[in-house]
Amino acid sequence: MKYNLGALLSILVAFQFLFLALYLFMHKKGIKRNNRLLALLFFLFAINLIDFAARVSGFIFPNPMVHLLDDAFFFLYGPILYFYCRAVVFHDFAFKKRDAWNLMPYAIYTCFVLFLIVSLDKESGPEIALKITTADFPAWVYGIGLFIYLHILYYLWLSWRTIKMYHAVIKDKYSSIDGIKLDWLNFMLRAFTIITVVAMIHNLTPILSNRIFLYVSVTVLLLVTFYFINLILVKALNQPAIFSGIAKKETEKYAMSNLSPVDISNYKNQLTNLMLTDQLYLNPDLNSKDLAEELGVSGKALSQVINQGFDQNFYDFINTFRCEEVKTILQGPDKKITIIEAMFQAGFNSKSSFNKEFKKLTGQTPSEFKKSLSQT
Repeated sequence: MKYNLGALLSILVAFQFLFLALYLFMHKKGIKRNNRLLALLFFLFAINLIDFAARVSGFIFPNPMVHLLDDAFFFLYGPILYFYCRAVVFHDFAFKKRDAWNLMPYAIYTCFVLFLIVSLDKESGPEIALKITTADFPAWVYGIGLFIYLHILYYLWLSWRTIKMYHAVIKDKYSSIDGIKLDWLNFMLRAFTIITVVAMIHNLTPILSNRIFLYVSVTVLLLVTFYFINLILVKALNQPAIFSGIAKKETEKYAMSNLSPVDISNYKNQLTNLMLTDQLYLNPDLNSKDLAEELGVSGKALSQVINQGFDQNFYDFINTFRCEEVKTILQGPDKKITIIEAMFQAGFNSKSSFNKEFKKLTGQTPSEFKKSLSQT
């Protein structure tokens, strides 16, 4: 073997991916379609890693062009991850005919490689095999490689945009989002982004003709992938059982709500009075549907009143009242009350969310605020 460490790490990570793919394919919990999309992604990863191990070990097929077939999988990673992301976020997600266009780059590249396989003459085989094992390719090949990675990054951007849209929707519906904000999916996207960037650097390093840098980059790539694969099950498969996603139509802001500025101003005053007199924010499970019923308006109308009248989403609107309640409790006569006790009394049910919201809305951490009280 020419590069034992790279080959061994590749085989190790490949078998982990294969195990995960098999596990997800047979996993009975969750949505079968989503599990199988993730299983397909991991299976393709495994094939790429096995082929990489073969290349760095000097094992080349009689027709070396066969090794380029699995390179086409890089045109599938982005679309599959994007479809998976949308399938998790939208419970009414369904594949449509136009989605097939996302597979066109893969189909074109595969047909091109098949043409090269069929047209390769035997005399050129050994020379091409040497180029594959040493990564000694002409500049245009690296140009294609750069395009492939930019293609993946584009779909990662689409996936991030989908998550951002989802967060905007749930923050307009719920006052507590810790169990449904999809941290594990954010982790997946971050991991894939890091792997893509490291892989892109690795695949462009042969241009520098620095073998040491090449070996270091592939080792970092495999270690990052190894770290990712050992956390993905814990992160992705422990999602809350109650999570069922949102409907695509929920991303259409203010649909069927056409309140005038006067209506918004009137409802804004009514909503403020309702919050101050009934203290509905003390309910940790308060959602926009409940509050809309109390105000006597539709959910879309409530969203418009909060967004345009207070320049906030529902989540920040409710937590503003909760933070003010915490400040009131801490400023009260009971000087022995702890920040955690005040937090729960005010309607928060997560310490991490409370600390983040309190700092964002007041400019101080809860501890800094409490300390300032003792200095006055």
